Amino acid sequence: MRRAAVLGKGALAAHACDVIARLPGTLLDTVIPTTPEPQWDISLTGYVTERWPEARIVASGDWRELEPGRCDLVFSVLYDKIIGESLIEATPHIINCHPGPLPEYRGARPVNWALHNHEHRHGITIHTIDPGIDSGPVLAQAGFTIWPDHDEVKDVWARAMAYGRLLISDALPRLERITPRPQDASRAITHYSRDNGALGERGDWIRETSVGPSVTGG
Repeated sequence: MRRAAVLGKGALAAHACDVIARLPGTLLDTVIPTTPEPQWDISLTGYVTERWPEARIVASGDWRELEPGRCDLVFSVLYDKIIGESLIEATPHIINCHPGPLPEYRGARPVNWALHNHEHRHGITIHTIDPGIDSGPVLAQAGFTIWPDHDEVKDVWARAMAYGRLLISDALPRLERITPRPQDASRAITHYSRDNGALGERGDWIRETSVGPSVTGG
């Protein structure tokens, strides 16, 4: 029996749990929610507790509580921490779902930055985790149109989540058969949390900064 762990937040991480639990010969062993869990999405802790009461939930949100070698598959879905080499090296399949079109828009708030830069295309990517920031080989990717003159961050985020559900459903059952594609480092753009101030009106969920919570997707 292959054991799996999901790290992350919200409905997309919950969907990953659903898909993993249906994979033949796979047990959803451990779930590590991002802490604190966002108020604008479902509680991953509550979702998992109701459906898989036998799964271990790491309430601290710290990946270091997942013992290296415990799980054969580790899936990070909008998780907000950099996973260290000890877990990477000990896990046969350790992957991440990133709400941006890699290698462009690595790092923090890719949706916000795409709108700030007046892009007309965005995407969501599943990639192998390596010691860098969203720099591992690509396993699956979906692209879609955005309209920077009209879209708010919440609109593009919702679109990314919808495509992400499809991508996860398609990619996870084929994981053993997918050949990872190295990223073109010459095209890489990485944004860090320290850069968030430069986003201006695109730093929030909607451009009216007095309404709605901030987005910290990544």
